[in-house]
Amino acid sequence: MPPKKPKPFSIVSWYNGNMVTPNNVSIQNVMSYTEDELETRHNFIQLLFPLPWPSKHANKTVVATKEQFSIIRGGGPVGKKFRMAMLESLKKILAMFDLELTPANLCIAFGRSDPTKTARHRNKGRRIRRITPVEGDKIDHAAREARFQALANPDNHHHRRITRIIRSLRLSRRDDDADSVYRFFRRFAREHPTIPRRTLEMWGVAANSAYLYTDPAEDIKTTSRDIKDGEPSDGDAESVKSTSEEGTNSTDEGSGTGPDSVDGGSGRGKSPSSSKTPSGRGGTSTSSSEKEPSVYDTDSGGGFGPPGGGTPPPPGPERGQPPEIGDNRMSVEDIQKLTQPERDLHYARIQHRKENRDAEIKLDFRNANGEWIGEDQDPLTMILVDLRIWQFVLRDKEEERRGQDAIERRIKEGNDPDESSSDSSEEEDDDGKEFLRDDIKKFGKRDLSDEDLAKLEPWELKLHLAQVEHWGDYLDIEIKFKFRNGDGFWRHRGTEPILLSYRDLKAWQLEMDDRQAEWMDEVNRGGRRRSAEISSNSSDASDYNLGNPAMSERYFAQLGAEDQEKHYALAAYFDKFRELEYVLGFRDRKTLEWISEVQTDPEDLNLDELEQWEIEMEQMENAYIAQQDAEEAAEEAAAAAASNSTPAPRQQRRPRVRSPGTIEAERIMADRVRRGLGPFGDSPEAIVYKAIYLQRQKEYAEKEEKERLEAERLEKEKEKEKEKEKEKEKEKEKEKEKEKEKEKEKEKEKEKEKEKEKESDDPGEQLRTEEAARASGAKSTRRTPSGRSNSSRNKRRRVA
Repeated sequence: MPPKKPKPFSIVSWYNGNMVTPNNVSIQNVMSYTEDELETRHNFIQLLFPLPWPSKHANKTVVATKEQFSIIRGGGPVGKKFRMAMLESLKKILAMFDLELTPANLCIAFGRSDPTKTARHRNKGRRIRRITPVEGDKIDHAAREARFQALANPDNHHHRRITRIIRSLRLSRRDDDADSVYRFFRRFAREHPTIPRRTLEMWGVAANSAYLYTDPAEDIKTTSRDIKDGEPSDGDAESVKSTSEEGTNSTDEGSGTGPDSVDGGSGRGKSPSSSKTPSGRGGTSTSSSEKEPSVYDTDSGGGFGPPGGGTPPPPGPERGQPPEIGDNRMSVEDIQKLTQPERDLHYARIQHRKENRDAEIKLDFRNANGEWIGEDQDPLTMILVDLRIWQFVLRDKEEERRGQDAIERRIKEGNDPDESSSDSSEEEDDDGKEFLRDDIKKFGKRDLSDEDLAKLEPWELKLHLAQVEHWGDYLDIEIKFKFRNGDGFWRHRGTEPILLSYRDLKAWQLEMDDRQAEWMDEVNRGGRRRSAEISSNSSDASDYNLGNPAMSERYFAQLGAEDQEKHYALAAYFDKFRELEYVLGFRDRKTLEWISEVQTDPEDLNLDELEQWEIEMEQMENAYIAQQDAEEAAEEAAAAAASNSTPAPRQQRRPRVRSPGTIEAERIMADRVRRGLGPFGDSPEAIVYKAIYLQRQKEYAEKEEKERLEAERLEKEKEKEKEKEKEKEKEKEKEKEKEKEKEKEKEKEKEKEKEKEKESDDPGEQLRTEEAARASGAKSTRRTPSGRSNSSRNKRRRVA
């Protein structure tokens, strides 16, 4: 039997202590490394803080997948255990630099005041503080301090580790800890101008960018300045920096002094030594005596700044003014101070920047960095009415641009500008075809390789370009109307657009356009607030019925115990019998509506009725399979009779019986994998279903293995029987040979007898016999007369 294929590496199993890397490294080994080993080794950081892309020193076989991050981010016990273990990893790394997170029992909520405790960050993260040395703790605090101060070196390798830690914590749903790490080291970087500006920006992208699954090294090329710079902590602006591009001191944190304050650089507690502040990171060059007063409330300083709060904050990127209306860095407290019209304008500008920034760049109203270069007024400075008018104008210009691009493509194809081409809206015969090829990877995506692109037929290329355009133009709309989740994964029961034909895709886009137009009309009439789509608070209502795996975790938690049980029962029922419902005509495959008039929709049944209906469905499934087997057997018999040959014994139709629901689920998962997505969703129910699915796959594999071994055993027995039959045939052949030999001997004897008979009929032989008889008679008389003798000779002569 061939050896079993080794299991693929799973960072979840590794973190739980159930797996080692290909280099035989376990989490127990890493957690037992000394601080010097953590400093010099480079093959462990990608294990403690995984990312979905490989790094320079990372083994590609140990890179985490989106599917694994779905488990890590989930609400199940596996995800919670992983996140708790990850917190221990963070504590171990921070301890290298003599740092620690403030204990939870010593923290209070943001905005509250308690001299014995430390306020959390605005985003609820705990502040990082220095570890207080204790006599006899056997810790080399001097080495830790040296390691901490070495972070100010421009080429320190821990800078890249910090970027990884921040993004990995966010991916693992430890956003509070990620924010704590970012704010601490951001403040440290502003205190030490020797740290490159790009390093600080990389930390900002890792901490603030919405594209979690994009490498910050790539994301930084197109992200905005706001994302790179981040926001000052707790409303504190950046402090004065001197004698360099970045200055010297900052008070990014708003915590008070005392045992919980952190002094990050050399010269703790010293005041600035220079009276000049050169411009840097958006600041302006001013004298220390001419600095603008801060509009933020400050306390006694703390952090890396001088104690007592005697140094006012610098002008900063906004010249000491709070963020303007439409700036996504505006705090919740500042938003609450706005009037209702100002608040509506604020959200409208944020939404405009999110939805229309790319279009304005394509139309050359903004440069690649998002800065306004158009002749008209920047829309982000317009009032609400003018902003709405500009959006309508922008939409028309975007349509005009697309039309112009279409005309240019038609000309390149050698057609007239008004003639139908691959981007024409006129229907062609191939517009109803669906793309089903497996040899083309990343179909419908911008990064499709040139090699695969050359393999596409004209109608496939047309559909590919339409899918690419759809992804860029309709992704946000599909997310807005909850056809996709926030990460862009399809969660609706209908068919995902990437699987549609060109004709169906255009029909879907028209439907999305209608929904968007209705939504915009409601906003303009005042029937809907535009900010409603920005709110992070999900609704208590669910868009999904019981049994839908895409049901939100929050809504599921609000269900009663009986409804939760029914939800799981319906989900299991749909997984098993959904395809059978289509086959037997109970449910329409396109609309998903129940169309049977004989039986009630399973969603309307109670648990007992649903259980009884499942039994009936199993019986119908067995009858359906038996009918298929009988039809196949009849077809084989008819074909054998037509060919006048004895039909061979029919083998088993399938190695294992899979329900239609399982077949449909496997098809959907295969489609998701083909598109580069994880086979499962990211909801808690999907994690449960994944575990059930893997368990079933394991059982099926074991069953198939048993059947295979049994088939091999039967095959060997048949071979032995054949060998015995061959031996018997050989023995029979030998017996036949012996019989033939005997027949030959008998033939020879008969030949001899025939020869003897022939010899007895010869006259000369008779004379010789008579002569011998006379000779014997003469001997008996002892004398023979001479006359007799002569007569005998004469007789012989006469006879002769």
